[in-house]
This record gives sequence, C-alpha cells and structure tokens, in this order.
Amino acid sequence: MASTRNEHFPLSMEWSVDDVPDQTGKVFLITGGTSGLGFATAKVLLARNARVYITSRGHQKGRQAAEELRRISETFHVLQMDLSDLQSVQKAAYEFMSKEQNLHCLINNAGVMAPPIALLTRQQYDLQFGVNVIGHFYLTQLLLPVLLGTAKVTARKVRVLSYSSSALPAPRIDYTTLMDGPVRRRCTPAQLYKQSKLGCLLLALELAEQYGEQGIVSIAINPGHVQTNLNRYSRGVMGSIWDMFSCRVSKGVLTPLFAATHPKAESLNGKLLTPFARLGTIPDNIRERGAQETLWDWLEAQTECFDRTTQPPNSAGLRADSLEVVKMYPSEVKLV
Repeated sequence: MASTRNEHFPLSMEWSVDDVPDQTGKVFLITGGTSGLGFATAKVLLARNARVYITSRGHQKGRQAAEELRRISETFHVLQMDLSDLQSVQKAAYEFMSKEQNLHCLINNAGVMAPPIALLTRQQYDLQFGVNVIGHFYLTQLLLPVLLGTAKVTARKVRVLSYSSSALPAPRIDYTTLMDGPVRRRCTPAQLYKQSKLGCLLLALELAEQYGEQGIVSIAINPGHVQTNLNRYSRGVMGSIWDMFSCRVSKGVLTPLFAATHPKAESLNGKLLTPFARLGTIPDNIRERGAQETLWDWLEAQTECFDRTTQPPNSAGLRADSLEVVKMYPSEVKLV
C-alpha cells in the first residue's frame, strides 16, 4: 500500500510535459504508439519538433492514430508491426532502416498483460513473453547498427527504453514456460506477466552492460498503473482494482518522456525509473545468478534460429557487430 501511495500520490512532482526540451533533428521509434502511453508520448514529441515513428498492429488503428497526429505535425510515420510475429518485426525494422539512417531513441512501449493462457505468438512462444520480451529484443537487435551508428556519427548518446512494471517481478525466469507445454499451462496469466516484466528488466540491464560504452543509454522504466487498454483482458474485481489505483495517461507519460528527452537521463544507463521520473531501486536478487546474461543468450539463440530460416534479400551481416552496415541502408536494404 505504501508503494502504491508513493507511485500515485508523490509529495512533489518536479517534472512536467511543459519541461520536455525541443527535439528538432531527433528521430524516435515507439512501439505500440497508436494508443495509451505510446500515443501520448508521440504527441508530445511531435509537438517538440521530433520525427516520430509509431508501430501499429492493425491498419485501422494506424489510420486513426495518423489522423490525430497529423493535427500536430506531419513529421511522423506509421509502421505496421505485430510483436507476436518475428517476421512482422523484421519487416518493420527493415522498412524503418530504408527510410532513416539515424535513431536517437527507441521506446519499447508496446505490451500485453494477462491474456487467456491459450494464446501464443506465431512462432509458438507464450504470448506475453513473446510480445513483451522476444519481439522487443529482436527489434532492438535489428536496430542496433542504426543506434550505434547514430551515437558514433553525432558523438551523442542514444537511448533505449524498456518497460518494467509496478507489479512485483517473478523471482526468476522458468524457461520451460516460454513455449506451450504442461508446465506453462499450470501457470496463471498473472504469473506469466510478472515473468515477462522481469525479462524486460533483465534485457534493459544487459543492454546497458554490453553497449553502454558505445553510446547507448538503456533505461528500464516503470510508469506505474496507468489507465490504458493494457488492462483489456482483466475483468471483474481485478479490473476494478486496477482502475481504482490507476493514474491518468497525462501523468503516466511523464516517466518515459523524462527518460527519452531529459539531459540528466544520459547518466541513467542501467538504471530504473519509477513514477514520476524518480530513480528506483533494482532488487539485488535480480542481478544475481547471471540471470541477465542467461536470458540474453537464450534470446539470441531464438532469434538467430529464426534469422537462418527467413533472411531477407541482401541482409547478410546486418547485425550490431558491423557499423559499416549503416552505410548500406538507403540502397541495399529491401523490404521483405
């Protein structure tokens, strides 16, 4: 109860939307940007002169979002992408790279919470882990050359935001539950959600560890309970409780905006931000047992296996270990 009170009723709020600095010349990519926090973040960034890409699972939602965003600025693009399908993630990443040579901030905002246990991704992973962790890992890996290239060319740090949660994370990741099977079917949707949010946090920490010295600032953010459609699968008492303790999107957006735009956030590599733009504490047990390295290796194995069966034309070597690939994007990257 104390934690909930501190999240939603802080004694003071020193950061507001009005404090977001001008973003002229900067490029942002926001997953799940057609509603909720992603959409609110895009609106503020566009109003501050940024060029913004948002992703949308469906054409209709993308069109509706575009109509509203166009009232603010024309400097936005909508990418069709379904995080539950790695082929769709791959296609969206290459489409982005065919249009842009720079990326100053990747906001891995999209997510799913507590869907029916029977739902899986197209590649047969648990839907929550597949969307919240695997899809975002794959997108980040594909865009690493652009992020690293931007940091090198501009001599400025770039940022990657990963969404954690106000829910207590799972104690560890049970890899026997990440694809369908008897162990997974004995889990509750809430357990699988907490596990996926632990995965997001571990992913942010390992990204910071591996690429912090190369100009990437990886920040985990907990925006708190926010009134968005993330809660669409919750019904009855749990849904009512969520609504009771949720804050408005106008408040929830403060943490991702701070992480994405504030100059002070450049020093937050490997840190956790909680509502509202306050430094959080990462439990010591999360950093133990090599958990983040184990997850990273597992995710690499899954996506490399996928890559071997679905390489797009002229994409050989398009990974973070070669900055030279940045020069190839305009002429040689073709859409799947």
